[in-house]
Amino acid sequence: SEQSKRILRRRKTEVNIQNPASKQLLSAIKKDSEKHIEEELCKFLAIKPTPDFNTIIGDIVSELLGRHKAEPSFYPRNSLMQLIQTHVLSHSLCPGLMEAALEKADVQMLQLCLQQFPDIPESVTCACLKIFLSISDGSLQEAEINMESVSDYSDSVQEEKMEEQTEVLHNGFNAEEENCGNCDQELNKKPQDAAEETMSCPVIPKRAALLNAILHSAYSEMFLLPHLKDIPAQHVTLFLQYLYFLYLKCSENATMTLPGLHPPTLNQIMDWICLLLDANFTVVVMIPEAKRLLLSLYKFVKSQICICSELNKIEVSFRELQKLNQEKNNRELYSIEVLELF
Repeated sequence: SEQSKRILRRRKTEVNIQNPASKQLLSAIKKDSEKHIEEELCKFLAIKPTPDFNTIIGDIVSELLGRHKAEPSFYPRNSLMQLIQTHVLSHSLCPGLMEAALEKADVQMLQLCLQQFPDIPESVTCACLKIFLSISDGSLQEAEINMESVSDYSDSVQEEKMEEQTEVLHNGFNAEEENCGNCDQELNKKPQDAAEETMSCPVIPKRAALLNAILHSAYSEMFLLPHLKDIPAQHVTLFLQYLYFLYLKCSENATMTLPGLHPPTLNQIMDWICLLLDANFTVVVMIPEAKRLLLSLYKFVKSQICICSELNKIEVSFRELQKLNQEKNNRELYSIEVLELF
């Protein structure tokens, strides 16, 4: 019909208008400056998307990364950030994007990729984790990090420096502390320091936001564990301290949740604690600085086991009471019965 022909002509006109914009942008990427490329990219993104918009975005990223590989000094960070925010990219579509960000230690871009890409390999996730744990506080202060996930719970900051070893230790422990009975003494010693430890975050807020992006990332335990073993023990200890701090913050609320728009969940926190200990326990247990943390985790697990045991007893008691109530409703005669709970 005449109307359908008009629609087809209009669509062809739109494609003809948009194709030159993408071609002009791809041409500019090969030779022009980063600023000029940003201007051309803004013009392209302002045009109404075509059905092949995702493919064109992938081609643009490939061209930018190709020139970056040929000219290491060329790093169009702003353009790449704009393209990531189109929400059409993935790691499989542009695998070189996160590789370039890792080379530059661009934590802002890595955080954005972790939030946007659903198919990041576990090896890349661990590479991001290494950078997030090793980068200096000064460098983080200069970076623009999304802080939505750490709105209220990182009020104070604890120093990240590891204390120097002042005496000879065997496997990370003193001979005087071999008995398990001394574990409780170690935990009960210096209660003021323990209170400060539970109330202060072991990392600065910006590092916490980056680590939260790791906690939200998808992974397969089988593929993640081998890469976690490559993380230095000092950084593993720091990450465990942060995870334990998050758990304590969760415990303060009846809902067992953290404040913020996109905070880590309790399940994510506990899963990562288990993953880190499974991958690095034999190394972490040798570190004197990690001893108190491991003792705290041990005490926590022991208390949780006791709670579960008591809850099971209560559940059995309620079942017995329910049975008695049902039997009482079925009886016509009056009777007195005694139920021994424990």
